[in-house]
Amino acid sequence: MKIEVSRRMVIGQIIAGLALTAAAGPAAYGASSSVAAIKSYYARLVTTMRAASGLSVKARYDRLAPMLASAFDFATMTRIAVGPAWSKASAAQQSQLRDAFARLMGAYYANRIDGYSGEQFSVDPATEQRGGQELVKTKLVKPSGGSTQINYLMRGSRIIDIYLNGTISEVASRRSEFASILRSGGVDKLLKALNDRSNKLLAG
Repeated sequence: MKIEVSRRMVIGQIIAGLALTAAAGPAAYGASSSVAAIKSYYARLVTTMRAASGLSVKARYDRLAPMLASAFDFATMTRIAVGPAWSKASAAQQSQLRDAFARLMGAYYANRIDGYSGEQFSVDPATEQRGGQELVKTKLVKPSGGSTQINYLMRGSRIIDIYLNGTISEVASRRSEFASILRSGGVDKLLKALNDRSNKLLAG
């Protein structure tokens, strides 16, 4: 089964995150370690985005991968996305799944991000508490008009899910895709699908 992430979703997630750097003042970050962590991450990411047009896909991946690893809790995201099959996988398979999922996300971002234009961004300084987790709300305002809501679910200083238009869960979408692969071929087939897709994206 082909594993897809739409260009609009990936770019929306990245660009919306820039709101945390571009639109929020110091007071917006003082009360939330989650917002502060994302601000730091996107401050570094902006540099790569501005240089993206002069970099190969692999070079963009090499810059983005460590940033993503520090900002995203890929261990939690992978466990939830894999679902019940996670507990049946061996420790070695779980480690391989985490690495493959993180690499796939990095490959998508590197493949899709090829520059930066002049969007306007905003962030709601008031975060929402959700059972020990924190929701950071951002909005992408397009130069041509209209806006897209992007929400980040945080556990401490790490992202564990992203919601496009405020409701479409990245992890839930991945779980739905992974489930059909796992049903037909188990963990080994999922690992192959993840790695094959990453290789294709990074070949750019």
